[in-house]
Amino acid sequence: MNFYEEYKPFRNYMRRFDLVESLADVWRYSLYVIENQPLPVDDAIRSSVSPFKDLKKHLYPWDLDILARELVLNAGSKNDRNLKTREHLAEAVNHIRRLDDASFRGKGSEPPDVIFELHRIAHRQFPWQVSAGIAPMMRALKVYGETAVDAIVVRELGMTAQQFMLLGMAVGGHFMKKPVMSTNQDYEGLGISKESSNAFFNRITCTTEQLREATKKRQSYDCDWLYTWNPLEERPLVIFDSAYPDRVLCPIPRYLSRRTSGGLFFDLANSAGFSNPFGDSFQAYVGEVIKVTCPAPGFTALPEEQYGGKDKKHGVDWLLSDRTGHLFIECKAKRLTLNAKTLSDPEALDKDLDVMAKAIVQHYRNIEDALKSKTRWVPDGLPIYPLILTLEDWFIISPRVLEMLNKHVRRLLSEAGIDMKVLEEMPYTIASAHEFEITSQIIAQVGIFSVMSKKTTPEKQGWALLPLASDDFKEEMRRINWHLFANDFGKMLPDEVSHSYDWQTFKVN
Repeated sequence: MNFYEEYKPFRNYMRRFDLVESLADVWRYSLYVIENQPLPVDDAIRSSVSPFKDLKKHLYPWDLDILARELVLNAGSKNDRNLKTREHLAEAVNHIRRLDDASFRGKGSEPPDVIFELHRIAHRQFPWQVSAGIAPMMRALKVYGETAVDAIVVRELGMTAQQFMLLGMAVGGHFMKKPVMSTNQDYEGLGISKESSNAFFNRITCTTEQLREATKKRQSYDCDWLYTWNPLEERPLVIFDSAYPDRVLCPIPRYLSRRTSGGLFFDLANSAGFSNPFGDSFQAYVGEVIKVTCPAPGFTALPEEQYGGKDKKHGVDWLLSDRTGHLFIECKAKRLTLNAKTLSDPEALDKDLDVMAKAIVQHYRNIEDALKSKTRWVPDGLPIYPLILTLEDWFIISPRVLEMLNKHVRRLLSEAGIDMKVLEEMPYTIASAHEFEITSQIIAQVGIFSVMSKKTTPEKQGWALLPLASDDFKEEMRRINWHLFANDFGKMLPDEVSHSYDWQTFKVN
């Protein structure tokens, strides 16, 4: 039986749900499962057998993504099935589990590459496990709100990055309480004109018909079905009644918070003159993190500095040092492309890994120049740890993906005439800004060598930084500040937003 034949019973099952009512049910479950909000008393799950206890053990955030997607594709106006009923919810989720198994069987008789699948699973599940707190919002605001980048934001969106994100927070505060709102609101209190707020909603809103068409174009009835991108990520607000186009429903509020913070990238990525200021801004943000988490006199931080006479070279972006070692840091704002995250065919991922490999080898070139005293840094014999920092997580944890990356790295090292032994003497680490914000605080407590010497052992070289910190530095993790730049964040909030959120915990009041 081909995958579509296995899918059809699920399609037929979902046709007997009412679209709007069921998307509102997805909203209820998303607040409970993702945002840790209680289910409303009047919306308690109905069951002819018993209450659906331990719901979070059976229903995952990525299930809600698929439920929303399949409702958009298949639900109509019938309502003899309801997601608030335990049996109906359970059967829908069981269909997803069944199709998960079916899609995992691979293409035809070809067995799946289980190790490669870890990469797709990570990109499907891990982003839901990152808290939508102050850190992601403040990171986005500092990167997109930097003067040169913000000028592009104003040019393209008609408002500043801060206004865009504040508006997103104000709207998000509403959807932490109710599934529906009117976009016909006055946001002058945020300094945003009606024209600008209308433009904001136009970017993140669509009709149910538009959403269905966009979902149809993306849908894949094969081994990629489970990982198909949901257009709700781009337009998380849905106009559900053509007679009242100002009334919108938000099935998954987490998509709204992502879209109105780091999701600004998708509004700006193809804008003229965006790439260089964006990269520079991310580099400056990493410097801010270093200044806050690893201050002098215990640490010294050297910024990028040109060298080389007529043949100018930029060198490493940041060099963080203490008495135990040196962290050579390269900042890369490039994201992993959507196809590289989701497709079973590794071609797209391989192209992105080639780009990452070029950055790694260029970083080794810069370190080699520093060791040859071509820069102002003076080699002192302490261990050196190359670190590539990305703005968004690449989740390079699958041994198969690491193997693909290292194949490119070794080829490029050979072409550059760099001895392969650098991979053993100075193993590189790839980490996200989110990971560095936490791990740099561990480094501040125990030193560069104590952290990076463990990270670069053969056993843990493939680990991400946060699991390493949680596993090896439990005591230090208890002293982590999870709300970096919280004071800056609180100061920027006008009353309209601060009344909706406890900005220290980023939860609705």
